[in-house]
Amino acid sequence: MTLTSTSDEELMAAVRADDLDQLVPLFERYHGPLFNYLTRLTNDRETGEDLTQTVFERILKYRSSYQPTQPFKAWVYQMARNVHADYWQRQQKLRAADADVEDVERTGALRGAAFSQMRVSNHHDDLHEALNLLPAPQREILVLNRFQGFGYEEIGQLLGCTAEAARVKAHRALQALRKIYFAN
Repeated sequence: MTLTSTSDEELMAAVRADDLDQLVPLFERYHGPLFNYLTRLTNDRETGEDLTQTVFERILKYRSSYQPTQPFKAWVYQMARNVHADYWQRQQKLRAADADVEDVERTGALRGAAFSQMRVSNHHDDLHEALNLLPAPQREILVLNRFQGFGYEEIGQLLGCTAEAARVKAHRALQALRKIYFAN
């Protein structure tokens, strides 16, 4: 059986059975997409790389929790969501510890500067900046759907809702993105 014909689920089942060499093809298949996903969520390449590494560390650590009957793609993206949520909580705690009036004023000034920069920058940068101004849950659903190629059924599984609810959430996120993008 060649690696290209071996399914993700078969490879992960082998990793689960302690054949750790089978993680290599999974890494090769998913490193780029997971890096792109996490980088878009955090808006920082270095953080995206760190979080991607953390995902693969957790794959090894929690390999016994993988059930061969579940799609590997959904399992690994749920793990990536959890890694991002953990990162986000740590960042919130750090921000709360350092928050003061000057930080709030500076943040407001940076947001105003971001809107000014959006007017000057090119179309792609405008869209990327607008995406980063969305609340994290809305940004996540758009990244999953538009950039990672997830269907609404898969997104629903990740978010714990129906495909139709995922479609509605994506629609609302697109509306919010349009408002931000076309403001000013």
